[in-house]
Amino acid sequence: MRTYMIGSGAMGSFYGGLLAKAGYDVTLIDPREDHIQIVRRDGLVVDGVRGRNVVQVPAVTTHEGLPPCDLAIVFTDTNNTPAAAREAKAVLKPDGFALTLQNGIGNVEALVAELGEERVTAGVTMNSGAFPEPGRATYTNAGMTSIGELDGRRSERIQTVARMLNEAGIETTVVDNPMSWIWSKFVHNCAANALAAITGLRGGEMYRTPEVSALQDRLLDEILAVVERKGIALVEPDPRKKIKAHARIRYNKPSMMQHIEQGRRTEIDSLNGAIVREARVLGMAVPYNEAVVAIVKGLEKSRMQLLHEPPRDYKKLEEEAEEEVKRERAG
Repeated sequence: MRTYMIGSGAMGSFYGGLLAKAGYDVTLIDPREDHIQIVRRDGLVVDGVRGRNVVQVPAVTTHEGLPPCDLAIVFTDTNNTPAAAREAKAVLKPDGFALTLQNGIGNVEALVAELGEERVTAGVTMNSGAFPEPGRATYTNAGMTSIGELDGRRSERIQTVARMLNEAGIETTVVDNPMSWIWSKFVHNCAANALAAITGLRGGEMYRTPEVSALQDRLLDEILAVVERKGIALVEPDPRKKIKAHARIRYNKPSMMQHIEQGRRTEIDSLNGAIVREARVLGMAVPYNEAVVAIVKGLEKSRMQLLHEPPRDYKKLEEEAEEEVKRERAG
């Protein structure tokens, strides 16, 4: 099964690298030219919980010129899902299909809008990874990957993907209700990722900081109320207990914390931002989630300015602001 990894940062690279190591026909696709050049020249380093491996795997910055594939695994961040959906449509064979293992909600819908429901499969991964430098992906935490057909069928194709991933050392199971799993992980990520990005604390540190742990509970109160009002059936009967137990023993760095540190746009709009949007439709108040979204947006902006823009001339900005006020008063 020819497979393209659309989005080959931390997660896409170690999934793709381990699949290639297991002997599968995999190509990494990612726009970061420095990363792709190193992979092509020196191989992809995959280290972490499965040991250190240097994997020779094809890698490109664009799908242009690639032969059609059977499977496109989408691992872009949610901001780029519409573009990834168009890319998947361009590279898939007529009977090919896509699998999304992304965080957040809305990714399945974006892929279905472009490809049609019959060509989309979905799931969640409780694995985590880091991208310490171009050409290297670190597998930081091993967990279960749960995948399935949107209509619940145990199709041959979804079982083939599960077998591939298991042979690559990525524990995978086929589930009948992938959307329930997606929403369950969505709740988990909403409760954990933004707080980690804001505080700079990892799961175990947040759990052991009473004020932050209490704030997480307030977020969860709102999140679970929205989920209940929408009638969403979660996989976990007690998600709060599961999230707290997971936080207690985990010290991996969530992707949102990594994005803030790197001065990149985060996935806040598809996590807590999505909770805020859903709550507004339902006429519900979610002030804690609104506050978290605002703070993450502020951190995004400040880190982008610090890391990727010229130093700001605050004296000049003050003068311009004063002139703006004068013009408004005069007008």
